[in-house]
Amino acid sequence: MSTAFDPTPLDDQTAPDASAETGPPSSPRAGEGPVVLLYGDVDLNVLDGSAVWLGSMAETWVAAGAEVHVQLKAHERRDVLTAGLRALAGVTLHEARPEPGKDQMDRPRAVEVLEELAERVHPDVVMVRGIHLCAEAARRGAFPGRLWSYVTELGYPATSAAPVKLKTVREIAAASRVMLAQTEDARAVLEAFVPEAAGRTLVLTPMIPDALVSSAAQARAHGEAAAHSDAGRPLQLVYTGKFARDWRTDLMPALVPALAGHGVPAHLTMVGDKVHHEKADPTFNGRMHALMEAPDAGVTWTGGVPRAEALDRTARADVALSWRSPALDVSLEMSTKVLESCALGVPPVLNRTAAHERLLGADWPLFVDPHTDSVEGVARLLAQARPRLGALAERAVAAAAPYRVSARAEVLRGYLERVVPGAAPGAAPAARGAAGGRPLRVLVAGHDLKFAGELLDLLRAHPGVELRIDAWAGLHRHDESASREHVAWADVVLCEWAGPNAVWYARHKRAGQRLAVRLHMFELRGAWLRDLDLDAVDTLITVSDHYRDLTVAALGADPARVRVIPNAVSVADLSREPLAGAEFRLGLVGIVPLRKRLDRALDLLRTLRAEDDRFTLHVRGRMPWEYRHEWHKPLQREGYLDLFARLGAEDLHRSVAFEPFGADMGTWLRRMGWVLSPSSVESFHLAPAEGMAAGAIPVIWDRPGAAGVFGADLVHPDSEAAARWILELTQDAQRRLEWSERMRERVLAFDERSVARAWAEALGLG
Repeated sequence: MSTAFDPTPLDDQTAPDASAETGPPSSPRAGEGPVVLLYGDVDLNVLDGSAVWLGSMAETWVAAGAEVHVQLKAHERRDVLTAGLRALAGVTLHEARPEPGKDQMDRPRAVEVLEELAERVHPDVVMVRGIHLCAEAARRGAFPGRLWSYVTELGYPATSAAPVKLKTVREIAAASRVMLAQTEDARAVLEAFVPEAAGRTLVLTPMIPDALVSSAAQARAHGEAAAHSDAGRPLQLVYTGKFARDWRTDLMPALVPALAGHGVPAHLTMVGDKVHHEKADPTFNGRMHALMEAPDAGVTWTGGVPRAEALDRTARADVALSWRSPALDVSLEMSTKVLESCALGVPPVLNRTAAHERLLGADWPLFVDPHTDSVEGVARLLAQARPRLGALAERAVAAAAPYRVSARAEVLRGYLERVVPGAAPGAAPAARGAAGGRPLRVLVAGHDLKFAGELLDLLRAHPGVELRIDAWAGLHRHDESASREHVAWADVVLCEWAGPNAVWYARHKRAGQRLAVRLHMFELRGAWLRDLDLDAVDTLITVSDHYRDLTVAALGADPARVRVIPNAVSVADLSREPLAGAEFRLGLVGIVPLRKRLDRALDLLRTLRAEDDRFTLHVRGRMPWEYRHEWHKPLQREGYLDLFARLGAEDLHRSVAFEPFGADMGTWLRRMGWVLSPSSVESFHLAPAEGMAAGAIPVIWDRPGAAGVFGADLVHPDSEAAARWILELTQDAQRRLEWSERMRERVLAFDERSVARAWAEALGLG
């Protein structure tokens, strides 16, 4: 299940008197666009990628319709980056306020200053970059409901990250409304190793000014790109950024004589002045400075220059150097400098990685492989590619187009609509509160809130709602004195599950208080329901038409008081690019209890593999013995033991993967082309709906109510019929793609925004 942006643990047992929550303070400019407070734990006096990101991020927020406040970390000594920010309409720059005697704010001081600034400008979003700064904000509980954390320091592979770092990132994610990742691969790693980040991580790639792409297009129109391949002029190389050993900056000057050995005259321009002190190589700093200070007709050292001049230096070059040590190939981040050089029509030399292949194509001739990772190897690549540099320039510009500020601004607007709906540009102010101007007091009571993520998310974000949670210790156990206090406080009570909690709150309901009860499935078998005072329940909520009918029949409830609100699917979170080979992977989520019918899934796999042995089954979830209450039932235990014995006795087990439970459903679903729903009984079944959002096609065995939820065209009478359908679509790629797109459309009926509107109406939120 996806509980997007819900920071409450599934087993939240917070004491009732400590569980009061309110939405984030609203901006006085509600309806006119968002207010964004932006901070990077970087010194803008130094030109490097992180500092450049801050300016680009501010520009993108402005393009998205935001009022942007940028807080500086350090006293301004030069305006290499701040000049551009000051000139940008819609951006207000706030001077650094370090402790006396310091020229930079340390992290505690930075968060303190940001909190004071937030009190004045009322931001809807507080976006901060840097693991230590984000950790300080999380530790202080700063900016609840508004903190967007951008952490790039987790490292890859994440298995090598120190446990203390993983713990820190988990704490940051738990305190953040949004986590940000540069690429889909980076999001996958973050969600896999940081469960708190699952469902609340957004992909925000680096961005480049639209003007860069425009200028490159103009250059091509005037035929300037053709000059790249002119063998009669020196080949112009450029590097911009920091000087570090793994960035190969100490080797780059040697490319000039190496190219001369291939008959290619060349000149190198190196832009920047930040030289690293390398712990693993104490001599690097001195060597780098010696190179920078030694006269060399083939190399120009500019030092630190304003960003506009750095871009201009790049634009004049034929090739941009982004060659790095293979040790950095595991990074899943995307370099802004690479994108900028592409946008300017300057083909980059860079390492072959999956991300770079997706950007430029696997056949990019300027990729550095391990066997070309040397001065001579890179010089040979450049000499061989020189005749094609004009065509490569055009290809690079096309690759950079999706990363334009205007394109990224559209993405941000979509994120705002999803995360902070009332702050999106042009959004109408949200309805507010109860009579008398105070917030509407809403109480959610239940023993298990794992299906209430979308609802809690709605209530927390609603500016006219004050939320409390009465977390029952068990189905029948609660703190009655605390519940009585909640009754006296609440305007609206929602009982999640129609359990003894619903019986208790119906019995103690105050006059004028609104009571809603959500019923899932097992409650209809509960003896306690005969004690439920239906006259006290304003609205009974079920997740499907079938269970609405069963509820009316079983309880004799007034049909007018029974409302269907389906389980919510975070379509925006789950709609991700599928991975290669997904059409041969069957996904099954949950096999407990036995009515989940793992046996049907195995029958299906057996039939499919008889025709095509590329099919595999991936079972995600806990094993039956992990559920003590089920494993102690003799019939359940014997059923599973028999099933696993049969599986182990045949070769089929080699094509079945049992994968542990995890919160990162979005990443897992990227691998699945089909999501199975073989259960004999379900009230709704969220997994196939989540699969639809990811573009997977549900395979549903016939059962009561299934056609009403998903559509009769997705329901099959048996495993053989399901197998025939899968084989038919797998053999026709175009039809399978059409079905996949149809599923993405159909699942919009369950989208969290549609469901949120239904909940708002049911609870009287306006």
